[in-house]
Amino acid sequence: MAKSKKTNSELFSSLLYILIGALLIIFRSQTLGWAMTVAGVIFVICGVLDVCKKNFASGAVSLIIGIVILILGWTVAHIVLLVLGIMITIKGMVALYEALKKKKKRLPEILYPILSIVTGLMLAFGNGLDIMIIIVGALLIVDGVIGLIGSKK
Repeated sequence: MAKSKKTNSELFSSLLYILIGALLIIFRSQTLGWAMTVAGVIFVICGVLDVCKKNFASGAVSLIIGIVILILGWTVAHIVLLVLGIMITIKGMVALYEALKKKKKRLPEILYPILSIVTGLMLAFGNGLDIMIIIVGALLIVDGVIGLIGSKK
């Protein structure tokens, strides 16, 4: 059986996944702020480049989006999380009501709406964002470790 070796790119990707996963777990909500700052800066740079290329409409839109992200990033994020959380909670409540109306009640049909309600409430009013970021970070670390282990074949 031929042994396969991982390329430097695959090893780098695995290590990068582990690093990003660890940063997500350690810094949680701060990483979202960093990502929004980077996104805002990228939009501003693209807007400036578009204006320099005489693409005024595209440049203006990019500049406005970038500036709004940089100035209102966290405010917008909190509003989006609140609205999203409320919508998920309402959807879960409706699904739970529908599941409880049925004559034959099955556990998954009741459990999923309850989990939706809890998730929605955590997003809207709790620390659901931190929990989701930790989960994503853990998944990235696991993916990176699996990539590294697979590289020793």
